[in-house]
Amino acid sequence: MLKKIALTFMGMALAVSLTACGGSNQASNPQSDQGSNEVKPAAQTAGVSKELVVMDWGGAISEAHKKAIFEPFEKANHVKITLVSPTDYGKFKAMVQSGNVGVDVVNVDSDFVIRGAAQNLLEKLDYSVINKDGILKDLVNDYGIGAELFSTAIAYNTDKFPAGSHPKNWTEFWDVKKFPGPRSLWKYPTGTLEAALLADGVKPEELYPLDVDRAFASLDKIKKDVKVWWNAGAQPPQLLANGEVVLAEAWNGRISTAKKEGAPEEVEFNQALIMGDSWVIPKGTPNKDLAMKFIAFAVAPEQQAAFSSNIDYAPVNQKALDLLPDKVKENLGQSADKAKNQIVVNIKWWVENFDTINERFEQWLLK
Repeated sequence: MLKKIALTFMGMALAVSLTACGGSNQASNPQSDQGSNEVKPAAQTAGVSKELVVMDWGGAISEAHKKAIFEPFEKANHVKITLVSPTDYGKFKAMVQSGNVGVDVVNVDSDFVIRGAAQNLLEKLDYSVINKDGILKDLVNDYGIGAELFSTAIAYNTDKFPAGSHPKNWTEFWDVKKFPGPRSLWKYPTGTLEAALLADGVKPEELYPLDVDRAFASLDKIKKDVKVWWNAGAQPPQLLANGEVVLAEAWNGRISTAKKEGAPEEVEFNQALIMGDSWVIPKGTPNKDLAMKFIAFAVAPEQQAAFSSNIDYAPVNQKALDLLPDKVKENLGQSADKAKNQIVVNIKWWVENFDTINERFEQWLLK
């Protein structure tokens, strides 16, 4: 059941632990397209006696993790953290099934928690070590726990739409007469089908189960105006900045980063679609105890707040919001006015339906 998300996240019905589902595709994550180069290990602390290998998405999200979580954990525990990127589910599965597990903790799309557990790829988390107090309850799973949240939202060129004249919802995004100009949509069904249904007038609380036929009929209406179907998170801010498109479906952190660098673009958080990532432990890691300790550290309010201060993705621990200034919460889309009208993607539904719908989506794109 999908509910609106409030500032404190109270009553939020997350169907999973986060992101754009169907997780075998690395590009589904907001930072994965930056992860082609392995992140350098964080600096080794004097007196290090242990090593922890963490597989992460790379790029900006790993840099934020490094500053807020990895380096403080190293110093506090005399541990060297080695980063491997990007997250790769094929390697993950092969590693576990071969019994040669060389990674201790992995940041995954939250749907992978469900799929990975079903495939016996994950260690069960020890909640006597990991304090789940304050973590969104539906992001707490026996085999994974939330890492961060992000929004797939309407982004726009502020030169084209100055002074709040931009589309305020997906129905207006679809309205090419009132809001003319080329668009860009995510070349991925999760989130895109939800946007299409919202554009067609479906109420947020009535989205799931998705009316797939209606979603594709809605996409038919805008297809000719979609100039670029993007598959890497860096594309929308580039397309908006150079004026190739005037509106785009985009990840909020990418747009806010571009805005900070001077690009004429902004995010509309109304009807933004909440997704996210989770921490898991590969089954068979020899460093399971240390991995549990790391995850406990990573989800603590202080580390969550530090992470969200380094990158515009929201914390999964609601207690972290109390540690953040109003300006940061505004940038995260977690101020009272922005947070209440965002929508949580039902990843459990997507886990059950992704393969069939993705095949149809790919065929539809070719028509």
